Amino acid sequence: MAKYNVHAGHCPQGKGASGATGFLKESVEDRKVKEEVIRLLKSQGHTVYDCTCDTAESQSGCLDKIVSKCNQHSVERDISIHLNSGRSDQRGDGDTGGVEVYVYSGSSKAYDNAEKICAAVAKVLGIANRGVKINESLRVLRSTKSPALLVECCFVDDKDDYERWDAKKCAAAIVKGLTGKNEGSMTDEKQEKAPSKKSTQTKAIFSKPTKKEIVKDLQTSCNKQGFSNQKVDGVAGKNTLAGCRTLRSGASGEITKCMQQLLKYVHGYTLGGYGCDGDFGNATKAAVKKFQKASNLTADGIVGVKTWKKLLGI
Repeated sequence: MAKYNVHAGHCPQGKGASGATGFLKESVEDRKVKEEVIRLLKSQGHTVYDCTCDTAESQSGCLDKIVSKCNQHSVERDISIHLNSGRSDQRGDGDTGGVEVYVYSGSSKAYDNAEKICAAVAKVLGIANRGVKINESLRVLRSTKSPALLVECCFVDDKDDYERWDAKKCAAAIVKGLTGKNEGSMTDEKQEKAPSKKSTQTKAIFSKPTKKEIVKDLQTSCNKQGFSNQKVDGVAGKNTLAGCRTLRSGASGEITKCMQQLLKYVHGYTLGGYGCDGDFGNATKAAVKKFQKASNLTADGIVGVKTWKKLLGI
């Protein structure tokens, strides 16, 4: 079992986000989410430290206390829970709200969890997935010792977000993004399901899928696994890109297989004896690095946003 720091942003006496519309108040709702996240993590057997600051402090003083509490523990992840503001959308058009998660850098150990949390919260609440954002200035990301992420659960001044808001559902989605488990579950639930080796190899041997077919499979897999809710049309665009999770050595599943097929059948890279088997092994990593180098990208063997864009040609 793992250890976690969890805290809600802003003191109740502080402003936090409330927005001109006043639909939601951040310092009230983020604490509801925080309490449920702690309960669910503990129900799975994890150790959880509540590092929230609930005393009347300036924003700087509150952050000092939060960071100090967090740094007293060595944990798997630091999770800071917030609600966003600034869109002031009262139209309910679905274009200005959504969930986003901040991490300190693209190489953060919390990056993968951030992606999963975005996908899970967006799916369960039915709001936009605004994706993972890099921010080196946020205190709780910069100054905490353990890998940290900051969740902006929704926008308090967006009508769509307000009408779909459910603190308990949001908390359950955050926990699923952290542990891969449903509420109270002790059994891992893989975010990416491994394909059948036999069927994968048969397809690789006897047919060469077109790019459109590969993209359709990718879109279907991203939707099925909760990373997106996009139209399956075989046309790669921003929605397809948003649904593509970051892949590293050791990953396995249908999304990995689609990435391999793009490398092999669209871009002409060899993947060793196993071909497009859905397992991100050494041969796949070597091919990714070659592709990245040829595409003037950092050749780190990690398939992130920039590499996906090149693979998809967008």
